[in-house]
Amino acid sequence: MRWASPWGPLPVLVRNDRIRAIALDPHAPLPELSQLNDMRAPGPIRSERDLARLMRGVLRGDVRARDLIAASDLSDCTPFERSVLTALAKVRHGSSVSYGKLAAAIGSPRAARAVGGALGKNPIPLLLPCHRVLSANGIGGYGGGAGSRWRPGGRAPLDFKRTLLASEGVLVD
Repeated sequence: MRWASPWGPLPVLVRNDRIRAIALDPHAPLPELSQLNDMRAPGPIRSERDLARLMRGVLRGDVRARDLIAASDLSDCTPFERSVLTALAKVRHGSSVSYGKLAAAIGSPRAARAVGGALGKNPIPLLLPCHRVLSANGIGGYGGGAGSRWRPGGRAPLDFKRTLLASEGVLVD
């Protein structure tokens, strides 16, 4: 599927009606579906219209954490990565959290660096909002998800992170 995002059309991999990957690079290849097998109940994404509706709600801040998780396929993530991304889904639109506080929220208060590593592998950025995680001293890093090299509008990833945060009313230096 493709999502007509505010930054241009982005490829989205949907498996069993759940979002498995969002590529912030419009030319990024997505994994082959033929190798995938999922026995869980279907999720809420059955068409591009469903995808567009969900993502509009995400960008407006109208989607609850449990609905983000229900729409997500995190089966390729490690248990630690899943715990980080599940906690991340609870960080509300218009707010932010530090790597350390997110680590504490999953019961691993000394794992801020590992949390950063898990966020760097986030297969579905924007849906699971890793841009809302800041360092204790400022903005922190941002790669735009697993393997992203996309430069929206020619901007560096941290500028895009600032743009996303500003669109939610969060201003950082």
